[in-house]
Amino acid sequence: MNRRDLLKSVFSALAMLGYVRANDARASGMMGGMMGMGSGGKNSGGQDAEGMRAMMSPENRGPMRTGMELFRHHAQVHRTVTFLPDGVHAVSVSENAETAALLQTHVTEMYQRLAEDRPFPYPMSRSVPVMFAHPALYQRKFVLLSNGVAVTETSSDPEMVQVIHAHAREITRFVQYGMPAMMRSMM
Repeated sequence: MNRRDLLKSVFSALAMLGYVRANDARASGMMGGMMGMGSGGKNSGGQDAEGMRAMMSPENRGPMRTGMELFRHHAQVHRTVTFLPDGVHAVSVSENAETAALLQTHVTEMYQRLAEDRPFPYPMSRSVPVMFAHPALYQRKFVLLSNGVAVTETSSDPEMVQVIHAHAREITRFVQYGMPAMMRSMM
């Protein structure tokens, strides 16, 4: 990672962890610009400024913190994805016990939020908002492994299968490239 990418990653992490107050008008403008806000107040992932503030709400800081930690430890994650005609089977593991626990916590938190119909503003992904908007269109299950998690997501809806495949590719890019992949997704 070159210096420029490192500085962008550090700034993004600070902003996303709440060091920049989202309810401050000036900070909201900064976050909007940083998150790729375009016309109509929407960023490339379809999030508006209100959605960005919601992302940093106290309720969402747990999943956000876990996600940011996973970006920090991305090089310690090993991921294998099998694309199925009706979805994916993905296994994400780590030899580092802390990173393995982060993987388990993140998947558990996100699936719990899906089950409780508590969408998570996730501007770094184009697929996650669709998955939260249509949780009944696909089946998901996970198995906690001693060193990570195995996830299977399937659907009989061809459009949702495309979303599931896109999500698997997004997560794989995040694992491979870390924070710079997230920044590219938000631009």
